[in-house]
Amino acid sequence: MAQPHSHTGELRDGPQPGYPRSLRAALAFIEANLAEHISLGGIAGAAGCSPRTLSSAFRGRLGPSPTSYVRNLRLDRIREDILAASDPVGTIAYRWGVSHLGRFAGEYRDRFAELPSDTAARR
Repeated sequence: MAQPHSHTGELRDGPQPGYPRSLRAALAFIEANLAEHISLGGIAGAAGCSPRTLSSAFRGRLGPSPTSYVRNLRLDRIREDILAASDPVGTIAYRWGVSHLGRFAGEYRDRFAELPSDTAARR
């Protein structure tokens, strides 16, 4: 990489290496338990690494912290369900592990720039 070569671009722009085993294990754990309460310690335990190592891997490879990743993924799934189902918003939110509807509505608005009730009105 230090000396320019005709294949330098391929080395720099080529396929990125896959996620480390611990990050893959963490993502699988999150997917399997998304509707449950998920703590940073629980994710780290499932990944077989320390919370600090896990946080570093998430920020380095995915961007957000593990807890932000879980929250965003959960909000995405809730939004999909609101648009697809006729159930009340609160029922859908509780199904995905939300325990405080007021906080949920604020996080939802921050992520999607509208309230969950506005999303439900578009069904």
